[in-house]
Amino acid sequence: MNTVSFAVPSYVIPADTKENIVFLRDKVQEIALLCFEPSLPELADLRPFCGRWHIHLPYLVPCGFYKQGANLDEAAAYGTDTRWEDCWKYAQSAADIEILAKTCIQIVKHCELLAPHACVMHLPNKDITHAETWLDCFLQTWKKELPLNLLCLENVRNASYFDYEAPLLGTDCSLCFDMAHALTYKQTACLDSHAFMQKVRVVHWSAPFAENAPEYGKDRHLNLNHLKNHKDYCIKVLKSTPRNATHVLELFSWEEIEKSKPFFFDLFSQS
Repeated sequence: MNTVSFAVPSYVIPADTKENIVFLRDKVQEIALLCFEPSLPELADLRPFCGRWHIHLPYLVPCGFYKQGANLDEAAAYGTDTRWEDCWKYAQSAADIEILAKTCIQIVKHCELLAPHACVMHLPNKDITHAETWLDCFLQTWKKELPLNLLCLENVRNASYFDYEAPLLGTDCSLCFDMAHALTYKQTACLDSHAFMQKVRVVHWSAPFAENAPEYGKDRHLNLNHLKNHKDYCIKVLKSTPRNATHVLELFSWEEIEKSKPFFFDLFSQS
């Protein structure tokens, strides 16, 4: 079934963003623009691609970010010696979270001409002090300037949808379901909750290491052929998520994406 539409990250070959976009422009219908760091992408680098876009917002901030403020135009200042911190864990106050939210909003507004249809953001680790308060503050700040359903909150290590049931189900935010995270971190019960799954707009696809591998639990985004022993689970993911959800082959290598496509297409033919 080679007519299935899928998205890929904006980094799939070892080159800069512009070269990646040129490489992808005739190969896919949608790109996930990776804004993992708090900086503004160069829009001129993105113009060769005329398909759909969505954005993956930052989950790391440089040391001192909340005290010094962010100059998003100075992305080049980030070097190999930059010390990076988890954006949620590093925050010390609601004011810090407002800075984070406003930074994300600035990135989205900068990319307005791309008309991104979704913005993915990691959920905060459930063990962070005031985690639910931080998330609520982020949501309240976001909705003052952008539609809340544009924001897709992603399940990650130590952060399942069930850890944030009240804010996720009590607001208009959307969700991103990372099926490899759910499989690795024992979050597959999310699939049985219609209330959660009906809010999913983006699905991330990759494979974790096998449970008997020494690297198990590390998030390395292996190609989908490593999921062959989890085929029933994969089909359940497709059946549990909305038909109009965006499916992202979240692999950072075009070679691995090509290896994954036959298995991925076969899942759709069986779901």
